[in-house]
Amino acid sequence: MVDNLAEDGRWTIQEGEQVPFSSLVAVPLVLGEEILGALLLLNEKRSAFIVEQLSLVEATARQFSITLNNSELFSLIRDQAENLGGMLRTQQMEASRSRAILESVADGVLVTDATNRITLCNVSTERILEIKADKALNQPLDEFAGVFEKASRTWIQTIQKWSKDPRSYQGETFAERLELDNGKVVAVTLAPVFFRNEFLATVSIFRDITHEVQVDRLKSEFIANVSHELRTPMTSIKGYVEVMLMGVTGQLNAQQERFLKIIKSNTERLNVLVNDILDVSRIESGRLILDYQETDVSRLAGMVVDEFHRRSQDDGRQMEFSLDAEPDLPHMMADPVRLRQILSSLVSNGYNYTPNGGHVTVKLHLAGAALQVDVKDDGIGITEKDGRRIFERFFRGDDPMVLQTAGTGLGLAISKILVEMHGGQIWFESKGVHGEGSKFSFTIPVAKAEE
Repeated sequence: MVDNLAEDGRWTIQEGEQVPFSSLVAVPLVLGEEILGALLLLNEKRSAFIVEQLSLVEATARQFSITLNNSELFSLIRDQAENLGGMLRTQQMEASRSRAILESVADGVLVTDATNRITLCNVSTERILEIKADKALNQPLDEFAGVFEKASRTWIQTIQKWSKDPRSYQGETFAERLELDNGKVVAVTLAPVFFRNEFLATVSIFRDITHEVQVDRLKSEFIANVSHELRTPMTSIKGYVEVMLMGVTGQLNAQQERFLKIIKSNTERLNVLVNDILDVSRIESGRLILDYQETDVSRLAGMVVDEFHRRSQDDGRQMEFSLDAEPDLPHMMADPVRLRQILSSLVSNGYNYTPNGGHVTVKLHLAGAALQVDVKDDGIGITEKDGRRIFERFFRGDDPMVLQTAGTGLGLAISKILVEMHGGQIWFESKGVHGEGSKFSFTIPVAKAEE
């Protein structure tokens, strides 16, 4: 409180300046420990303020402090509200855009929450599965199990398992083909949604593949029919060539005999190709059925080894073939024709891709509850790049020795399918080094075979 500003050293007055006020009261505007400013009361008269008025001024200053603070808080709230409003509008736009995208995609999208209730169902899902979104939303997925019949059992069970125990999900990809009662074939892909280790939902993607399946079926039937038609003339050609080579039609000179042997060799190659294509066709159409019989695998392996030994002699190649079988191996319940086909395919690879002077060994032994067959060669081996595709259909490596050898690239692919149909597994080991070769192995469970 100042009675005369002109005499107070804290009030700076410039020379010649006229001061319109004489007395002053100054009170800080304080809220808590924060100083917001100051309240100044001035009067033209000297000593216009008295001590008794200070409490009233201080009370007024406190009210001003509260008002100023509330004003700043209101401004902050208003700014935050505007920001939140902007974020909400942005989110609504993004949600609308995402929804529009989901509705426009050809694939069906079905989302279930942590309690297995349907929370999203786009138009494509309605069309593919023939359900109504307004009746499906917020309903338990189990109520629609009847739409899919038995085809969807594994899909629904997987969703239930993940929702009950999210830790059971180990990063695997779930994909299944559903064959609905209305004739449609639908491919479904399923994935869980996690946020900070918390299970939120599952997303199922449906794709109508009915047309593709029908086209594949027609293609397989066409290939099978063509292959059957090819076998008749090939059998006739091969038969007549063998008769001519036997000399029934007269004595052959050296050139005629060489030409007929070339025809016979190429006919046999063509016959192998046709048989492979027929097998692929039967596998794709599900018509390939194993004929289980009591089978002596050691005897089968010996027949294959002897066959390729004679073949190497006929071809003039210095190759060694050996069989190493454990004594007293049990007879297996397996398809002997298909088992021999597997063995022939693996030994044939060893024969074709091993230089002259090489060695191919067939080893049979029990490995736990399974019979294991190893076919080892010391040929060109398999590189890491080729190894990733070695069991793909029609795949052949780019090694010069591979390119020089006739083949279809179907042998290993068919062998893998036949081994798995027997309930076994097939794999290979190779460093990709010429001379060290590779080893193909497959197993047939003894218990499975006996069943």
